[in-house]
Amino acid sequence: MTIGDGDGGGLLFPRDLHTMDPVAEVISADARRSLIAYPDLVVAGPLFAAAEQVPGGWQIVCPCDPLPQGARELLAARLRGWAPADGRAARECHEAALRLEAGERDEVTVLARRFRIARIEQLMRTGPDGPEPPRPTDLDPLRPSRERSLDFIPTASSGGRDTADLLTAELLCQYLDEAARTGTEPVEPFLAPVQLPPMFTVAERTGKLWRPGTRLYRLPQEARDSLAAYFRHVVPAVEQPGAADRAAYAAAADMMQDRRRRNDIAVAGRRFRIVRVERMVLVGPDGPETPRPCDLLG
Repeated sequence: MTIGDGDGGGLLFPRDLHTMDPVAEVISADARRSLIAYPDLVVAGPLFAAAEQVPGGWQIVCPCDPLPQGARELLAARLRGWAPADGRAARECHEAALRLEAGERDEVTVLARRFRIARIEQLMRTGPDGPEPPRPTDLDPLRPSRERSLDFIPTASSGGRDTADLLTAELLCQYLDEAARTGTEPVEPFLAPVQLPPMFTVAERTGKLWRPGTRLYRLPQEARDSLAAYFRHVVPAVEQPGAADRAAYAAAADMMQDRRRRNDIAVAGRRFRIVRVERMVLVGPDGPETPRPCDLLG
């Protein structure tokens, strides 16, 4: 192999080049750049979802809800839907659903299947120019598929020292600092962070602040499409702008759906951005973290 003088150790390439995953390395480099460009972490609040224990981790089985009780009731409805018409199995599903609806449990075992309400933290990075937009390495098809898959929470590993582990540890440290500042620390102090795929939302700048929307999307283009629909349908019907602004909004809608995949747009004196939302679950030896006492209506 060619040897050089200006590289680390005199080697043109690292000795373990054959073991490196080039895609993972590019994603890690993208994440490191994000830490520099958007150094501050904003804790946007948790979501809650029912998960079933499966080999290797926990499978989310219901949509997320902003309240623990909402997630319990979604799981109760799912259990009722699984129940047969009568018999012992039907009674077992019905009794578990009642306990969930009464807010008595964050975990139930039904027909030898274990379910738990998992707490999913939402986080956004910000920098001098505002919240972080989608990264170049985020999955971003121009025509998103209609297929939807629910998240999987892998069992937390013992941890390593590769770049991904270090970046996740950095995220956890920033998160714990912010949680301590706001008094929302985890009850269990020895939980390991597991990152889920990011989601995306639309934010509008109001004065010096950015106001993110409440709707989350799996892909950046889905968020762009929602903003285009707002420009094209909601603004004319609800806000009723003048003819010039109406034309500007129509043009902005077309721009949000062209092939350039733009993440920022200004129209009629307003500024919007597609924002990246990181998601993290804290996982312990017994599974994902459940709702905390500080969670509203828990």
